[in-house]
Amino acid sequence: MLPRKPWGIEGAARLCLGIVATFCLGMVFAGLLGKLKLPDAEIEFLQMMTGLLFLQGAALVWITFFLRQNGTGWREAFGLGLSDPVTAVAYGILAGALFLPAALILQWASGVLMQLVHLTPEVQVAVKELQDPSLSLGEKLLFGAAAIILAPVAEETIFRGILYPAIKQKGFPRLALWGTSGAFAIMHGNVASLLPLVVFAVALVYLYETFGNLLAPIAAHSLFNTANFLILMFQDRIDRVLHLS
Repeated sequence: MLPRKPWGIEGAARLCLGIVATFCLGMVFAGLLGKLKLPDAEIEFLQMMTGLLFLQGAALVWITFFLRQNGTGWREAFGLGLSDPVTAVAYGILAGALFLPAALILQWASGVLMQLVHLTPEVQVAVKELQDPSLSLGEKLLFGAAAIILAPVAEETIFRGILYPAIKQKGFPRLALWGTSGAFAIMHGNVASLLPLVVFAVALVYLYETFGNLLAPIAAHSLFNTANFLILMFQDRIDRVLHLS
């Protein structure tokens, strides 16, 4: 059971509006980057990284001010010292590893269902960028760092750390669970990934509820993103191995 948080749903909603407004500003800036005289692949990569910076990077700044307004800090707000951090991280890594096969199965099942209703599964923009052969190793590693470190911290803090308890404390535990899980999945903007991400988000809530320490879902999320990043980085080699077998 999570301890009661000092913020309400209204404050959490204002925080999200601030994050969305900053992201919209970032999209305007990203659009201006299109005027640079650079190869299309470079411009698309810069635009994608700008979006990440103005969404997840700016979210961490917004959250810091949000916590100060509510008279708390990161450690107290998200139970970072509530349980043994090593144990929380270890269980998070284990949960992330156990979920990976299930995610692949759910992703495959979603693709099959979409084809049955005559819909074509689309690849996420970030995935397309990472698979672009014109990107340098440094650019790919920069994207990997954002996906493995920045994204898990920002997204877990927003969805599991702030929104979930705010809605739950208002008296809507089921809405808190399924609403934040659905919003988390929708935010990634890919229909084929919707089902596995919803299930993953529910598992992340369970981790947070179990340990009361946000490090557990952050670790699971980070491992999940790491595995996907490595699969994309070595997709050609994996395909060759599977083809030979």
